[in-house]
Amino acid sequence: MGVTFGKKGGGRNFNNNKYERIWILSKTDFKLRYADTLLGFFWTVVTPLVRLLIYYFVFSTIFTKKLPNYGLHIFSGLIVWMFFMEATKKGITVLKTKRYLIENVKLNSLDLYTSSILTSLLIFGINILVYLIVSLFFSTAVNWTIIFVPIQVLIVCILVFGLILILSTINIFFRDIGKLWEMFLLGLFWINPIFYAKTIIFEQFPALMYLNPLAGIIINTRNGLLMGEMPDWNIAAYDLAYALVVLGIGLIVYNKYFYKAAEKL
Repeated sequence: MGVTFGKKGGGRNFNNNKYERIWILSKTDFKLRYADTLLGFFWTVVTPLVRLLIYYFVFSTIFTKKLPNYGLHIFSGLIVWMFFMEATKKGITVLKTKRYLIENVKLNSLDLYTSSILTSLLIFGINILVYLIVSLFFSTAVNWTIIFVPIQVLIVCILVFGLILILSTINIFFRDIGKLWEMFLLGLFWINPIFYAKTIIFEQFPALMYLNPLAGIIINTRNGLLMGEMPDWNIAAYDLAYALVVLGIGLIVYNKYFYKAAEKL
């Protein structure tokens, strides 16, 4: 359960509507992210496109065996990875960056995590839209199997929620966790099937599919967006179970150490 902080009878009645409050926090974060930039909101679209072009150029010259619709193959994996990377990196610092809300506003502290993920989810939705627009230039039809993509989104959200509960709490006591997580992400990036078919790595190292649930999420998202295939339900079930275990551990760590972490803010 979340912890409620704040002063009784504070200025604005900020706790009237739980979901409205989460939405306001997410929308504010989204606006502030690009407030001081020239292109503003358009960076949300420009960033994944530039990454796509760079990766497509580099890897299309390195790999001699081309995959069909290689640009979309990269993009479909990249948008999942970007959501996971951004949501976890942002979530690590949520207690520090939202310290003023914890101290001065009466709210359930878990709402901060929800709003943080929702902000990244808004960007993910925009990237999905960009993907669909780019697919038109590749003359690739939108498959009906796209309806299964929200299932993968839900699984990765559960996984991220559990991870940031753990990481953000540890971050209060061990300030280097953010740097360590960045190094971990660097290694994780290269063992995910973003630039290559899953068979290239998972036929040689099948255990990676189960040690790294994000790989299954990427594969099933790609199946829905690009391949026109049903999800691999065995992988999806494993990924969901993995995510729920991480969430359970996250809630245990959060409930056990959050008060101590709050005192150190």
